[in-house]
Amino acid sequence: MQIKNILVITILIFFIGTAQVKAQEENNSENYRLSMGVAVGTDIGGAVPFPFSHIPTPFNPYPQLKVGFGGIFTLPITKRWAIGADITYKSVGMKADARVENQKFNMDGTDVYFTGSAKMDMSFTFLEVPLYAKYSFKKGYDRIIAGFYYSYTFTSSFQTTPKKGFIGYEPNKVEIEDVSDVIMDFDEILDNWDVGFLVGYERGIFERLNLGLRFSMGFKDILIPSSNYFDYKMIPIRGSISINYNLIKTKPLFGKK
Repeated sequence: MQIKNILVITILIFFIGTAQVKAQEENNSENYRLSMGVAVGTDIGGAVPFPFSHIPTPFNPYPQLKVGFGGIFTLPITKRWAIGADITYKSVGMKADARVENQKFNMDGTDVYFTGSAKMDMSFTFLEVPLYAKYSFKKGYDRIIAGFYYSYTFTSSFQTTPKKGFIGYEPNKVEIEDVSDVIMDFDEILDNWDVGFLVGYERGIFERLNLGLRFSMGFKDILIPSSNYFDYKMIPIRGSISINYNLIKTKPLFGKK
């Protein structure tokens, strides 16, 4: 499904839900519940250079949309505040066209440098466990969240395929001009875990159905610490959209405000 189609569907759900919520406001007295539910959604993003000044120009990303799913848990603390936690299985992929300069990589056991245009292809399949605080506004249907996450990666791939340029055994030296059969493969030096922060917005659509939007950014390099192929970090940055449904709801912990 194309990104524009997802955006159209999201906008329709938002406006339909807004009308439904207004119709329920006078009768709904159970705004604060202990709940457990399920979620399904997709993430858009990948790993990018950090500091961001190292992002090549031009850089044209093409996100690969994949479905993620998992469980959600919410524990109210006060009428406005709650603690939330998720356990989500996700797959994230991105392709990109970029121009790089003196990109170091290993070719046939020797470190070399590539300058030119290339295609990038990365994918990650992982289990993500966020822990966050959730604040509900007056009506209880609009919420903001902020917190941290830990993720463990099951499978990952990061490869760059040169299309036009040259390779040298030292930076800025032209020693190999035929790059048609060259692949920069970083799979063996990818790390298998990450930690980072997240912020987001959640909107109640129907009584048990919610729409969620989140942004997350990792703190650490996707490459193992002993790797020395980049003069910068490659950190995960993702935006996500999800629909979650509360399966189990307890009686209200607090009275009607």
